Amino acid sequence: MTSSDLQEQVDQFTSETETLLRACFDDVPDTEVETLAERVVTDLKVTLKIKGRALAQLHVFQRFRLDSTETFLAVEQSIFKLTAIIDRTPIVRYEYDRDARAKPSSHIHFHAHRGAISHLLSQAGHKSPHELASLHLPTGGARFRPCLEDFLEFLISDCRLGAKQGWEQEVKAGRERWRRLQVRSIVRDVPSEAIAALEGLGYTVQPPDEARQDSRKALHTW
Repeated sequence: MTSSDLQEQVDQFTSETETLLRACFDDVPDTEVETLAERVVTDLKVTLKIKGRALAQLHVFQRFRLDSTETFLAVEQSIFKLTAIIDRTPIVRYEYDRDARAKPSSHIHFHAHRGAISHLLSQAGHKSPHELASLHLPTGGARFRPCLEDFLEFLISDCRLGAKQGWEQEVKAGRERWRRLQVRSIVRDVPSEAIAALEGLGYTVQPPDEARQDSRKALHTW
């Protein structure tokens, strides 16, 4: 697959992301796109309002490449971040790093302070016991991590940030697209379980002569 094929897939993904965000919020700008060798980086910042007042910023950053088969689009890194506008203080970050080694590939940073957990971390010898944002709360790895739609619904439903009428329909549609893509990826990662599940439903599955083996990386990566 060529770099133009990668760009085409990124353009499609970016278009779906912009459609989703514009169904939720007003004044969503175009995504900034940068091509770096065999990767494409996209960056989008949206001002969020409560009762018409701009109070927060949603930052959606993603870096793409082709997967190991050089066929399918893969997210190498993503950051969904909410920041307070008044003092530029980060509030919460959903992060994914495909090649993470010393931390969960998918995790949440929550910027807050809490006496009990700080005391526990201090007693354990943690290097930043008073900064909860230094913790990486795991969220299911590459295949089971939250999607952007999950983060948007959290901002709108739980945090009560202003949104446009009809946002729910677009969020649900986007979440369904995401989860269907993830199901396909999981099947490619662990075909033996897919075969077992289908046969349990009464399907007959005939593997090819050179059947694909289960990915230990997919099953073991934090």
